[in-house]
Amino acid sequence: MNYGNGGNMNYGNQYNGGPWTSNPPPPPPPMGPVKYDGDGDEVDPELRAQIQGFLDSKFVPHHQETTNIGLILGLAISIPLFVIITCILGCCIYHQRRRFINTKKILGSHSPSHDSNSYNHLEMYGKHSPPPITCTDPWAMDRTKVIVEYDKKLGAGAFCNVHKGHINGPAAVRRVFPDLISVQKFADCAVAVKLLPSFADDIARSDFNQEINFMKSLNYHPHLVCMLGYVSDPRNPLLLVEYCANGDLLHLIRGHRTEIEHGYENDQGLKIKNLVSFAWQISNGLEYVNSIGCIHRDVAARNVLVDADYSCKIGDFGLCRLTDNLLYTARGGRLPLRWMAIESLKSFEYSFKSDVWSYGILLWELLSLGEVPYGTVENQQLLEFLESGQRLQKPIHCPVEFYEIMKACWRKDPDLRPRFSEICEILRKILEAATEDYGYLIPISNLATVDNDEKDIRVDDV
Repeated sequence: MNYGNGGNMNYGNQYNGGPWTSNPPPPPPPMGPVKYDGDGDEVDPELRAQIQGFLDSKFVPHHQETTNIGLILGLAISIPLFVIITCILGCCIYHQRRRFINTKKILGSHSPSHDSNSYNHLEMYGKHSPPPITCTDPWAMDRTKVIVEYDKKLGAGAFCNVHKGHINGPAAVRRVFPDLISVQKFADCAVAVKLLPSFADDIARSDFNQEINFMKSLNYHPHLVCMLGYVSDPRNPLLLVEYCANGDLLHLIRGHRTEIEHGYENDQGLKIKNLVSFAWQISNGLEYVNSIGCIHRDVAARNVLVDADYSCKIGDFGLCRLTDNLLYTARGGRLPLRWMAIESLKSFEYSFKSDVWSYGILLWELLSLGEVPYGTVENQQLLEFLESGQRLQKPIHCPVEFYEIMKACWRKDPDLRPRFSEICEILRKILEAATEDYGYLIPISNLATVDNDEKDIRVDDV
């Protein structure tokens, strides 16, 4: 035991029946008159002192032993308790910091630079960033303000269902972009409600929440499906997006196939010129998606929605990935094989240029009026088919200009494929060069009579 004056005493070896092993204790206090034992013999004072010393030595170690036991019990209880409390506090702090970082990423704005020739309106490119982070997520909406029409199913997939719905009052997107004129129309309006089926597992719920978080990170663009808000419910979360009255592009062109084929007999119907416009709108939207570092990975006509004004909106961001790298590698999950680039089929590699390949397949869908790509090729033979140098044939009614773009998109070397900005420019020139005759579906040979120097535009010319 240490004392303040530096003294040290080992109580365990004070007395062993022989000489003291350390300085003897101070002499006992006076004991008063000497008494006698029962026989009248006087007790030897020296013996008495030794007995008293022995008793003192026994008492002190007993007191120390009791103290040690209490100390051990106290440490045995307090140390684990301290460790448990520390772990709990550490976990709480870690999850709070992680939630803050994730929320900041989700609500953080993307303000990429854009080519002013691609679109004239600044608001179209998401220049309006979400407001600073607050305690309440501005994208969240009250469930009581959302009406889901379960009897009006707009679509269904392996992992979610889409129903028509309605919101009462303003959509959350108006709070996120209060100065953006284009979103002010989203109030007391029809919406598309995306929700999970009742049998959804934890993985499906995680993927669904990931899609919600990703869409929150996108700024507004006229050719992307606009997220209006979401309902945060652990058991039944809802994703609310703008309602597109004409459905997906694939079903639209299939439903109007005869009308397009006989467009010269139907002035009010869809024509090839409309398909050219669709192609430009989609390339414009994909140019924006890639410009903010996103790889869509599922570009296809089925994933493009068309609103009441025939404006195309790219949707279904379930496979989309936000990356700082030029190349993204991923395996597993559902894969749209017939729309995948050759390097994606071979090595599961994705990039902005693999989206360009998929866009070429979308163009083929558009100009074939909804045919299935590689209809005579089995999935197992697809990679061998492409590596042999074979590609999709030009659709019967496809203008030569379009097929040139398709072939450029399907070049084996990704670096030799055009950028979306280049594709946008080519399609813009085609639209500007279009005449009234070009707006109809007419034999390709007749296009030679069109008096316009821009009719033979090629990707390599840009």
